[in-house]
Amino acid sequence: MTLVTLLVGAAPAVGQSLSDGTPVEVAGPAATVLSSDPSGQGRLVEAFGDVRHARDIAVIVPGVGWTGPLLKDESGAGRRHPAVQARSLLAEMERRAPGTPAAVVVWLDYDPPAGIDADAARSDRAVQGAPRLAAFLRTLPRSSRVSLVCHSYGSVVCGRAAPHLKVSALVVVGSPGMDVWSRSGLHTSARVWAGVAADDPIGLVPHTRIDGLGHAADPTTPAFGALPLPVEGAHGHNGYLVAGTASLRAIAQIASGQQPSSAGATP
Repeated sequence: MTLVTLLVGAAPAVGQSLSDGTPVEVAGPAATVLSSDPSGQGRLVEAFGDVRHARDIAVIVPGVGWTGPLLKDESGAGRRHPAVQARSLLAEMERRAPGTPAAVVVWLDYDPPAGIDADAARSDRAVQGAPRLAAFLRTLPRSSRVSLVCHSYGSVVCGRAAPHLKVSALVVVGSPGMDVWSRSGLHTSARVWAGVAADDPIGLVPHTRIDGLGHAADPTTPAFGALPLPVEGAHGHNGYLVAGTASLRAIAQIASGQQPSSAGATP
């Protein structure tokens, strides 16, 4: 059985998890467009908060199924929508470090695969996007602490870009792999965190790499060498940045330069 066959077989379960779900309203600033490009599927970079004066900046790299027009359209947005996730993370960062200027950026200056398909099994989209991610991060204030939050296929982009990034932390959630077999293969000085929810169907996707298909090791396994990200309370493929979850709390703490609370710790 080929890897593509395995991937297509897993697609219905993963695809169902990719649905946006019930609309969610999260208080927070309106999106500020940092860049917009009609190339490809439509690329868009949005900021939530004042990036120019932020001390702590978290950059979310979304995965499959997103385009610039979809990101810009917040009507009926559910918990999967990057704008909802960005506002949730910003609110938690501000709660964790009151008085410290913070901002969250949604970086979609690449063309993610349209769905769980053969493109998602390959790294072409990530290879093309990685230099643009590195270039964007170089535009951020040098005095800011910058953390990457890479979801799903976005973690492949981050893995490909990692050797060229100067960030304090790299967090991957719901990852199919980062195109490396261990943390050392990322060639980064950043602290690397990885987590996956027990019911995230990304676990159905094989962690291998054969003839350019697959994204190598599972970054959440001890052998990979990443730090374990608490994910208690997170459900499915899109629940990592939902209010009340251990994963949102931990990611906000990491982005604020704090040590993540262990599971069960007092919020």
